Amino acid sequence: MRFYSWLISLLRQKHLTLAEIIDKWRDATANTENEELDQRTFHRYRENILSLFGVSVLCNRHNGYRYYMKRDPVENNKVMLDTPPYNSEYLDDVLEAIDKQYLLKFKYVTAFGKESDFVLKPAFVRYFKQRWYVIGVKMKGQGEDGAKADEENEVRCLPFDRISFLDMICKKHPLSKKMKEFLTPENYYEDCFGIYHMEDVPVEDIRIRAFYPEYNYIEEVPLHESQRKVKEYKDGLYREYTLRLRPTRDFLQELLWHGRGIIVLKPESLRLQMIDILKKMTESYENGECKNGEE
Repeated sequence: MRFYSWLISLLRQKHLTLAEIIDKWRDATANTENEELDQRTFHRYRENILSLFGVSVLCNRHNGYRYYMKRDPVENNKVMLDTPPYNSEYLDDVLEAIDKQYLLKFKYVTAFGKESDFVLKPAFVRYFKQRWYVIGVKMKGQGEDGAKADEENEVRCLPFDRISFLDMICKKHPLSKKMKEFLTPENYYEDCFGIYHMEDVPVEDIRIRAFYPEYNYIEEVPLHESQRKVKEYKDGLYREYTLRLRPTRDFLQELLWHGRGIIVLKPESLRLQMIDILKKMTESYENGECKNGEE
């Protein structure tokens, strides 16, 4: 399966000969077992990819026998996938930079359309809500020397789809011991819901009420690892749960996604914040304007 997703991502970028595919697979980060790819195995994998994903890996004999990808949903009646995250092809290079302690150099565009040059010392990647993110330390220098940064103030979490012209600076720039211990998925995202890590949002003990049948969904797929059921109404109308986390924007969005199936009981400040968001949303629907200052 690892090869299938790797090949699909690779052929989305460019057409390649079998020899080029074999060579790239030999050095691919996804090839954790250092497997060799031969012609017979490759053609068997092509058939499996078509059967599982409805994606044809075809050979263009008029273009140097290069292989390319063609999606054919009619052929696929076994598996339906979401569209792959944009710029997934960067994943191999980012993982290689992490492994070899290289810097990444690229152009980055913010949600407001502002473009800037970035040099990043990557620590790890995360997949969340159909997006790949790279988390690392932004370097203040733009040159090969990788000027030092105030690491604690320069941690960034950047989605792949806002990155372009990615390149590696192939010279070791290891993270400091302190930052290496801090920038692990477990430590960095401790007490966080999703992709946001916001030190200015304190960790809260939160109590929510989920109504039937919504509580079945959040018991099957908990909102957070800290979720605990603490009360159940006798006729099954609702159940109450506690969570301990930072109520960042993505957590509030998750609560809103459940609609009136979930309400916040405590803390009072969060309950009032949710009420304020809902009031402003109602006003926006009524007059077609954004009243909360968000784009």
